[in-house]
Amino acid sequence: MAYKDLLYDKSERVATVTFNRPDRMNAWTRRMDGELREAMLDANNDPDVGAVIVTGAGRAYCAGADLDGLSKIADGSESVDDGRSRSAEGEFAEKLGSNYRGRFSWLLALHKPVIAAINGACVGMGFTHSLYFDIRIASERARMGLIFVRRGLAIEHGSSWMLPRIVGVANAVDLAITGRLVDAQEALRMGLVSKVVAPEQLIPTARELAKEIATQCSPLGVAHAKRLIYGHLFTDLATAMAEEEESIGVMTRSEDFKEGVKAFLEKRAPRFSGR
Repeated sequence: MAYKDLLYDKSERVATVTFNRPDRMNAWTRRMDGELREAMLDANNDPDVGAVIVTGAGRAYCAGADLDGLSKIADGSESVDDGRSRSAEGEFAEKLGSNYRGRFSWLLALHKPVIAAINGACVGMGFTHSLYFDIRIASERARMGLIFVRRGLAIEHGSSWMLPRIVGVANAVDLAITGRLVDAQEALRMGLVSKVVAPEQLIPTARELAKEIATQCSPLGVAHAKRLIYGHLFTDLATAMAEEEESIGVMTRSEDFKEGVKAFLEKRAPRFSGR
């Protein structure tokens, strides 16, 4: 696919997706939505990719939905349905349960770990989709918030379910009903991001973490861990324990397990195959 609204690069077992509308603060478009889906599914299917980074070009991460599209919805010339992209498509989508078929919830079903490197404004739609990534690292210049109530809207696309599970109910309600932006340090205190770094260190820090996962961790183990953690947000403890026992059975018969033990005993870096 020829990308226009984002850049897509793969090197050293890390795929990097960069929203690339810096003149519009990387405002969200239907084309960007489709391109993100294509890039993420390509990375997910590539055995040479062990982790994914998502960031923004210029001074913003993603400043929300493009105002041209919002204006058309506001004046009635375009409906919300016209601007609603489908979730993941094809064979990948056919395997997803109903909880993973939403606008962004399909991102939780990706096998590869996804790190958001939030370099600036992360607002509205930009904020919403970042909740579905596994790890969020912020630049000191980052500003994050839902902002919807300040535009005559409300929380969207599963944020009312995801956000309390990340920052707790009190913080989620605060962000949702005030529409205020929080700076990087407040986002860190809330647990919205896991680390705050200087702007020039954001991508190197994200790449270091992504490369560590991609080269030191079993792809099969990572995929199982993600599936179990997200899947068990919908289940009880007994189900979680039973499914983890099943996972142990699979993992202990895997080539990755044999390689992990052998590499540890030989005091060398593992060479995992994902099998």
